[in-house]
Amino acid sequence: MRKLFSILAATLLATSLTSAGHGESGDWEFGPYVGYATLDDYDTVELNDDAVRPDDDILFGGRVGYFFVPHWSLEASYQVLSTSSDPTLTGIADPGVDLDSARLNVLFNFRPGANFRPFLTLGAGLEGFEAEALDESEIGYNGGFGLRWFAGDHFAFRLDGRYILAGAGDKINDDQANIEGTLGFSWLFGGAPPPDTDGDGVPDRRDKCLDTPRGATVDKTGCPSDTDGDGVFDGIDQCPDTPQGHKVDGKGCSQDTDGDGVHDGPDACPNTPKGATVDAKGCPADADGDGVYDGLDQCPGTAKGAKVDAKGCPIDTDGDGVFDGIDQCPNTPKGAKVDAKGCPTDGDGDKVYDGLDKCPDTPKGTPVDATGCTLKAAPLFTPEKQSLVLEGVNFASNKAVLTPESSAVLDKIAESLRDWPEVKVEVGGHTDSSGDASHNLRLSGQRAKAVVEYLVGKGIDASRITAKAYGEGSPIADNETPEGKAKNRRVELKPVD
Repeated sequence: MRKLFSILAATLLATSLTSAGHGESGDWEFGPYVGYATLDDYDTVELNDDAVRPDDDILFGGRVGYFFVPHWSLEASYQVLSTSSDPTLTGIADPGVDLDSARLNVLFNFRPGANFRPFLTLGAGLEGFEAEALDESEIGYNGGFGLRWFAGDHFAFRLDGRYILAGAGDKINDDQANIEGTLGFSWLFGGAPPPDTDGDGVPDRRDKCLDTPRGATVDKTGCPSDTDGDGVFDGIDQCPDTPQGHKVDGKGCSQDTDGDGVHDGPDACPNTPKGATVDAKGCPADADGDGVYDGLDQCPGTAKGAKVDAKGCPIDTDGDGVFDGIDQCPNTPKGAKVDAKGCPTDGDGDKVYDGLDKCPDTPKGTPVDATGCTLKAAPLFTPEKQSLVLEGVNFASNKAVLTPESSAVLDKIAESLRDWPEVKVEVGGHTDSSGDASHNLRLSGQRAKAVVEYLVGKGIDASRITAKAYGEGSPIADNETPEGKAKNRRVELKPVD
């Protein structure tokens, strides 16, 4: 049996040099151990029915086990113990006693994957006893507990304590109860590799950072490193030398969200519009202060205070050459001349702005038309009206003397003739039919001349006015009634070509 055990142990040791395990499903466990046994008395039949009392002593052994699942394993062991017995026993010349055991045990293992793994064991085997003239093996049962302490992924120290009960045989009376304590070590090999949830090469048992992203570089505790401190782990970081403070993308490379050449993090103005010129802090400049950043401003020299469009160019709503914002009169009519403030000028004070005023030197107080020129009196004649009876022009009875109230009417006639210098008129005198016809003709001519003289006195060129006597020959009403006679006594103007 000892030779068979030695061959098996050597085979398992050789296998352990090329395989590796950690107490998971399909793993093998192999290792030697040493211990100390407290031995019971052995009542013998052949040795004078006396008891052999072996001394408590040191034992040596080895074991091989197999893990079906992490919690359950099956183990075979073999151990030997050489000791002495009481030499005073009658008939025994050699006091030496040899005990050997070959056992098969089932183990329940607690805390798979941990560094400290306690277990319970229960099993049976052959318990051998050899002394002078006595060699016997009996079935024994054992139970106990133990602890594995892993010093590496595949190596563990092991502490066991067991109680062994061996039955009586042909040569040994009664049962024997022994107690053993052992200390050994184990190699674990074969089976699945140790659990490594995050695949970083550090088994979960030793991994303090079980959620490390795939590809990250880790230390011996399984925790990732981040040399440049950008939050992207080494091994994943494609830009491992990112300056401190830079914001990075998922690859660990600096970002420049607004594309201004200053990386996010140092960029104090991360939302700068595309194309704007920025300073070292990433903030856009606006040299002319118009609210449109340099680089985007198509009119970078805009005067302070001027309103601008989206391109940074000044606006001049009224087109007077003074920009909105500076223009204090932003609604100046088109074509009007303005001062530096954008307000229109009126040199002659006629309320028609310079630039629009067609008569810019109109005397102060002179009424003007919309063009700024002196306002003309209404024309005496129109295409529809080719004669004008001067209502309100009256004479003293039977005389050619104008009454005072006639001046108001004649002054307006003179004003119109002044404003319309191209107009020439005939002043016709008319009477009613009362009295002598020749007298009436002469009187009508005298009255016509009186009107001409008045108009000439108002500055009208005499060449433009002709007096003509009509007497009673051109009535416009019935001379039989007072009303008709009043209408026929008149002064009438007609245009002359």
